[in-house]
Amino acid sequence: MWRIDFFLDNGYENVSMNDIVKHAGGSLATLYKHFGNKEQLFIYILEQKSEEVFGEWGRKSVCYEGRIEEFLTETGRMFLDLVTTPDAILFHRLLISIGYINDSRLNKTQIQNLMSVPVIIIANYLENEKVNGHIEVEDTYLVAEQFLNAVKGPFLFQTILGIQIDISEETRLKALKQVVTIFCRGLHVIQ
Repeated sequence: MWRIDFFLDNGYENVSMNDIVKHAGGSLATLYKHFGNKEQLFIYILEQKSEEVFGEWGRKSVCYEGRIEEFLTETGRMFLDLVTTPDAILFHRLLISIGYINDSRLNKTQIQNLMSVPVIIIANYLENEKVNGHIEVEDTYLVAEQFLNAVKGPFLFQTILGIQIDISEETRLKALKQVVTIFCRGLHVIQ
């Protein structure tokens, strides 16, 4: 199956449908029949990757009812493990480069929706905790965004820019523990 690596290695704008056929095999007609264009193929690949990475994560969240600190720690750990991989760094660079191409036809709304999947998973979990009386918070979606931004903040932007920083597991876990502590205290966790 076609993978996003070709886009990562060559840049979205530098890859044509002909390049994809040459790399992956098959026929150009079949590729157009199934996906219509490069944009829809790219979106399809992102959707498949999103399900692969986040599908199980979302399904597991129901197992953490009433255990907010554990949920945030496990979710934050998985998120940090994901966003600090070399492929994730390349992917973010690719998305940034696409965002700066003014005439890009890529549907940025679809990309944003796919990138919001981890936020939605956390927001849904927090909403359930709110309904069950375990936390007091007004906007669970905003809290989820703030949490993930706080988790990735010390690591992602610098690595996207190519700045060498310590992203060891020990450093990531130390930062994560601090973020989880701050968020649990700020959420008024009721136990």
